[in-house]
Amino acid sequence: MTRRALLLLCALALASVTARADSLMTDLSQRLIAITSSFTGSSILVFGAVVPDGPGKRDVVVVLRGPDQSIRVRKKERVFGIWVNNEAQAFEGVPAFYAVASTRPLPEIGAIGHLQRHQIGIADLKLRERGGNGAEEDRPETPDFREALLRLKQRQGLYVGGLTPVTFVGPNLFRAEFQFPSNVPVGSYKAEIYLFSDGDLVGANSSALFVDKTGLERWIYKAAMNYPALYGLVAIAIAVGIGWAAAIIFRKA
Repeated sequence: MTRRALLLLCALALASVTARADSLMTDLSQRLIAITSSFTGSSILVFGAVVPDGPGKRDVVVVLRGPDQSIRVRKKERVFGIWVNNEAQAFEGVPAFYAVASTRPLPEIGAIGHLQRHQIGIADLKLRERGGNGAEEDRPETPDFREALLRLKQRQGLYVGGLTPVTFVGPNLFRAEFQFPSNVPVGSYKAEIYLFSDGDLVGANSSALFVDKTGLERWIYKAAMNYPALYGLVAIAIAVGIGWAAAIIFRKA
């Protein structure tokens, strides 16, 4: 645990003694994850304090998701011995990263309605399909394409299939640590923290988190996104220049 996180946990513990009106207080160990050329992954700590206001079994669930993106899933079929793309389905608003932490397995919390409403858990994650004309459709999700998308995300390490544990440090303080893989997309993320008491949702909180490139990587990424044509021309010019210089050097050698 970082020193900043430890200090904030102590502050939350002191606040929980006096601020009895609040049932849930949370924070993150960091608000920005910087991606550099040596980035191999990172972790973030979500922590907080629960102020009990009565008897009951309490559970804390943390959902880390974002940023939303559009994805087209294609189905390959074998035609005359050659694998070709056949059917395709586009999805909108798909979280690029998704992970859940909980004090207990989600079915044991007994809050099925709340889990579905807030899309807590991969099974309750709603993936909006797009029709051929680009309009969003209300028809049920296509199971084959949905399963393929979830399987692809889990294989990339961007969807965490199992639950990350939420552990209590003492009677009121809790923490949950999430791991980001090296291929985590840049963008805006959100940590959603839910407090359940005997299956009822009694508190909720959220915090923003940003993943962004820094240094030279940030400049190259922004140039490629904002000026793609110019970026392509410069990349071609650099490749031609390197090839020409290498040809001269090896010719003299």
